[in-house]
Amino acid sequence: MTEPALAAAREAAMTWTNMAWTNHDDVRWEPGEGELTAGRVFYWLTTIAAALMLIFAVADFFISWAQGTPIVRVFALVAAALVWLIGRAVRALLR
Repeated sequence: MTEPALAAAREAAMTWTNMAWTNHDDVRWEPGEGELTAGRVFYWLTTIAAALMLIFAVADFFISWAQGTPIVRVFALVAAALVWLIGRAVRALLR
């Protein structure tokens, strides 16, 4: 490439990069959602609890598999999902 064409390509790439970094149309949260509310705290606590329940259910599956009787504890998985969904519902109610 010649120097002017290379400079034009570089300028076009820099312009596109700057536009990509300054475009805020795809923001996933509203401007006022940054503060810590009771709903958000409860949601994160229930998310952590549900994740721990899921981890223990998966660990129990692998332990039972090593013992020769692989059992999936469906109740534990459903309970983890319900805890997480309750946390989401409370977060939505306590905005």
